[in-house]
Amino acid sequence: MRHHSPRHRSKRIACRQCRQAKLRCEVSNGGAIPCSRCRRLGYDCKLDTAFQRVNRRERLEELEKEVQHLRSSVPTLPATPQQPLPSIPTPSESYSTGTSIVDHESSGAPVGLLVPELPPLPLAPSAPVHALPPQQRSQPPPLLPGTASTFSRSLEFLHLRGDQINTLFTIFFQRYHPYVPLLDPAISPDQYYTRSPLLFWTIVLVASRRYTEEPGLFVTLTAPVKKLLWDTIASPPHTWHVVQSIVLVSLWPFPTSSLSSDITSILVSTAQTIAVRMGLHRPEAIQDFSRTKRRLNADEMAEVARTWATCYITAQTIATIDGQVWVTSDWMIDRLCDRDGTGMIPASLKHQLLISRFSARVGQFMSGHPQGPTGLPRPGEVMSLLALLEREYAELVSNLSGQISDENKILLNGIGLQLYIFYLLEDTDSDTRKRGLIRAYSIAIECITIISHLETLTETMAFGPVSYFRVISIAAMFILKLSYSNLGPFLDLETGKRSFNSAIMLTRRISIEDNDLPGRTSKILTQLWSAQARSGQRDKGPGLRLKTRLAASLLHDSMWAWREQFGGQMSGTTTPSGGIRGPNPAIQDPGIPVPHDGTGADGLTLEDVVDAELLALLPFSLEGDEILTAHGGC
Repeated sequence: MRHHSPRHRSKRIACRQCRQAKLRCEVSNGGAIPCSRCRRLGYDCKLDTAFQRVNRRERLEELEKEVQHLRSSVPTLPATPQQPLPSIPTPSESYSTGTSIVDHESSGAPVGLLVPELPPLPLAPSAPVHALPPQQRSQPPPLLPGTASTFSRSLEFLHLRGDQINTLFTIFFQRYHPYVPLLDPAISPDQYYTRSPLLFWTIVLVASRRYTEEPGLFVTLTAPVKKLLWDTIASPPHTWHVVQSIVLVSLWPFPTSSLSSDITSILVSTAQTIAVRMGLHRPEAIQDFSRTKRRLNADEMAEVARTWATCYITAQTIATIDGQVWVTSDWMIDRLCDRDGTGMIPASLKHQLLISRFSARVGQFMSGHPQGPTGLPRPGEVMSLLALLEREYAELVSNLSGQISDENKILLNGIGLQLYIFYLLEDTDSDTRKRGLIRAYSIAIECITIISHLETLTETMAFGPVSYFRVISIAAMFILKLSYSNLGPFLDLETGKRSFNSAIMLTRRISIEDNDLPGRTSKILTQLWSAQARSGQRDKGPGLRLKTRLAASLLHDSMWAWREQFGGQMSGTTTPSGGIRGPNPAIQDPGIPVPHDGTGADGLTLEDVVDAELLALLPFSLEGDEILTAHGGC
């Protein structure tokens, strides 16, 4: 007879509660049911041979997701009626006329837009809810048309109630959208979500940039919206709402601390590719770019025109910042600029389109010449081309005079500065060049004056798109470059200095988080001016060593001047793998001396020109892979 060893003996099973807790149970040793632990805790003591332990953490996460899903599908009832908060300044964009895009005075919301509200339903405490402060919840802002009852929405683990969404949409259409009138404010948040979840969350993201009621919301939203953006781009076919979303995050970009990590140029190129593949540049023949026959109605035609126009404007803006060339024109762009008698796009957007088209023309004229590494025209041709472009610029200014808003006048002045940068790329010392640079100095001061005025009225730099950051940076660097040159006796230096200081303050106002590009730029401008003031060199003609970036050459030349004086990168030295070399002496102006020691210009050390507070901020540069020490590159 075969005997079973003790290990083959059948074992008794513990009760379900003890098995879940992984505790010893007397039932497994033949004890009575219920076991002592279940009797003491009041549990239902049962035996179940098929019972499997459950991971409570995973189960809680599953339940949280289910709760969020249910909340996103159930409308949130409005809150009790209260007095509305003071209204944010209302735009005068395409829906009214005026000299400024944003009204200079606050106005109350129309009474008809305020809808009586009921107390909100209580929410379960287990779900992660990012709520507004109590005072904000008790005083809802004016609602947009058609937003009496808005669904709550969730993105990953972020949950927003309907009243929060209404608030953010109101902020977007009152403070951000007037600068680039791309969308329709009459459409409700729920309708935007139905059209495109990406566009919905992009609007919320832009509106949260300076949302003081919940300062951490923008940071919380950035990563999931960026992930949603890339996932949507990677999942064609696309709609034109995807193009609109990309344009918005390009004009109000994701914060970054370095130009090398900025994805804006990649995004705007993607938007342009999607738009062309869909046929947005040929709206009357859009079915030629589709698998199905379709014709656009009047409202769709207007939306497509706004989308393509804004895509063109954004692409040209980013191309100019990067020192690249964008297409000179397009049949649809020319039609909207010159032959649109039906008003397909708002007047403000048309003015921006005219400005961007001229910007593209400047880049096209001044690039693509193969006789030299810079791609610029021959020395004898530069001045004649600039004279032709100056006449066209003067004509554009004259045509827009009296009808352009102050906000768009900033962009018009910015395009003028872009044109006059090419005078800095010319090596001659002619009177024509000097007069052109003196005009640029006046435009830079005027531009900063207009921006300062608007900032006190409507906080333009805080809420405006990236275009204004570009303009204020160029204006400040123009003043710096010309003030410390042999043109000084012909300039109003005191006014220029005050304007430069204003530009630094305005640049800081653009910053939305520590160590982002605007914040770093304000520090760099401060240091460059201090260095120039200490050196006192005003006997040389203004010029640039870096000449390969077209209208962006002034910006990047100034950045290299900062790197050489404060970043430890002397001209001609190499950087580690993945780094960037200084301006190539073979294609730079040989008339500008290059310092060869580690002290910067005129033997100044870092401590000579930077106080202790600024010194504590170093090291930093505009390139993320150039994190330098105070004494040299790493």
